[in-house]
Amino acid sequence: MTDPLPSFVYPETASGLASEPSAGLDPGLLAALAEAADALPEWAESLAPEDRLDGDLALDETEFAVLDALLRERFGADLAALRAGLGPDGLAALTVGDLAELVRR
Repeated sequence: MTDPLPSFVYPETASGLASEPSAGLDPGLLAALAEAADALPEWAESLAPEDRLDGDLALDETEFAVLDALLRERFGADLAALRAGLGPDGLAALTVGDLAELVRR
């Protein structure tokens, strides 16, 4: 089985259209993002699938490490392995929607 790839590989996760904040996103994923970013739950509720983890949310490496641990614990998802397989452009393009795909697998 191959590792899931971000939306620039699976265009169906990146329509390019503005979507309603948190539309179709797993509440557990939103809670993990809020916890990793040390943010209020209301912040996570405003997230949209096309929000980039690096550019839009400005997650730093410590927050990525916390998020990886939370996703492993709660969903069995391996964010670190996904990120390790990406180059700089792929890392910059990684979105909340890509995380949603990762936790669904």
